Parts: sequence; C-alpha cells; structure tokens
Amino acid sequence: MWIFVRSANTAFNMSHITRLFVEETGSGAALKAELQGKTTMIGYFGSKPEAQAKLEDIMERHEAGAPVIRL
Repeated sequence: MWIFVRSANTAFNMSHITRLFVEETGSGAALKAELQGKTTMIGYFGSKPEAQAKLEDIMERHEAGAPVIRL
C-alpha cells in the first residue's frame, strides 16, 4: 500500500515504513513516518485528536487492503 502526500507530491510505500506516529507540536500535531531510520513528516493537523484520527484511518484502510491512501 502507498501513502500519497498531495502537498509534497510524494508517495511512501507502507512496506518501507517501520513506524507511523503522532507528535504534538506547539500549535497542532504532526503525523510522522520512520523510513530506514529517518523520520519524515507526512501530514500536519490542527490538533492531536485530528492527527490520531487520521493515523487510525490509515491503519484501517491498510488492514482493508487499500492500494493507495491520499493525504
């Protein structure tokens, strides 16, 4: 499965992501992916609950076998 990030015009293969997580920032929360030891922000949300909901959505779609998720 691929995660396509429209704002960066980039796609990430879930097979290469070792970890997806939410990191709270001063004004919101970032959805981040760890790829080959490097951390990359793949989305930014106005609040931690929004970012956590998107992470949950990604995992549900991945389990359902979706070929692509667009952020």
